[in-house]
Amino acid sequence: MSIDACVEMVRSGDPDRFMSVMASPPDVRARLFVLYAFNLEIARAPWVTKEEMIAEMRLQWWADAIDEIYQGKLARHHEVVEQLALVIHNHDLPRDLFDGIIAARRFDIYAEPHQNRADLDMYIRATSGNLMRLAGLSLGAEEPTLDIIRTFSYGVGVGNLFRALPALYANKKDPIPVNGSLDRNAIAEGQAPENLRHIIFEIAEDAAADLQAARAQRHLVPKHTRAAFLPGWQAMVPVWIAYKTPELILSKPLETSEFQKKSSLMWAALSGRW
Repeated sequence: MSIDACVEMVRSGDPDRFMSVMASPPDVRARLFVLYAFNLEIARAPWVTKEEMIAEMRLQWWADAIDEIYQGKLARHHEVVEQLALVIHNHDLPRDLFDGIIAARRFDIYAEPHQNRADLDMYIRATSGNLMRLAGLSLGAEEPTLDIIRTFSYGVGVGNLFRALPALYANKKDPIPVNGSLDRNAIAEGQAPENLRHIIFEIAEDAAADLQAARAQRHLVPKHTRAAFLPGWQAMVPVWIAYKTPELILSKPLETSEFQKKSSLMWAALSGRW
């Protein structure tokens, strides 16, 4: 089966990652498109229905598909699963990273918030972190590159979370744990209550530190693994806005223009300065 379906899925559903893959060397694009299509399927599973049980069933379907792949008994004819099986076997990718992504996304099904900051950090590392590690491993990454990916992916995950906050709150989700009750009326008006503002600042501070620490080690990253880092080429934009002025996170677009996006991505791809 062709990977065209995976390419189109990422193009329409995850345009930033699509651009990052297209800026990567042609010989690695197929495996990255497959991994990012898998991630998209898992990420959107909790959102395609309001029925919690159905969302659980969709994620369980994927958990079973991963199990079949690793058992060598794949019985599902699916445009992503069949391609994913090839990528997993061709690059000897570890099962626990896939299982971790699926397990973490179960949080998105329900309205309950993370209990504390540690739970939120585990979620980010299991979603953004596991995906970036899989991309790196598919490109032949070893230590210390994998350690740099662990650091960098946390900042990337936080940046993606900050971009998604308005939509998450609009859907009655509480992705960021706060002390005390959350003033949803203030959030609906685009204002960040003080308890939310405080934790956003703390998270942004840690994410910025991780992004800077990873980028300080760029010279240790082999050229053949750089494509794994490209999806985070603009992660510092929302992180820096949240760090400088947390109250703007719900009222200001945390994006640059399309021209700036594309030009900065090309610079990152050509220079290796992701």
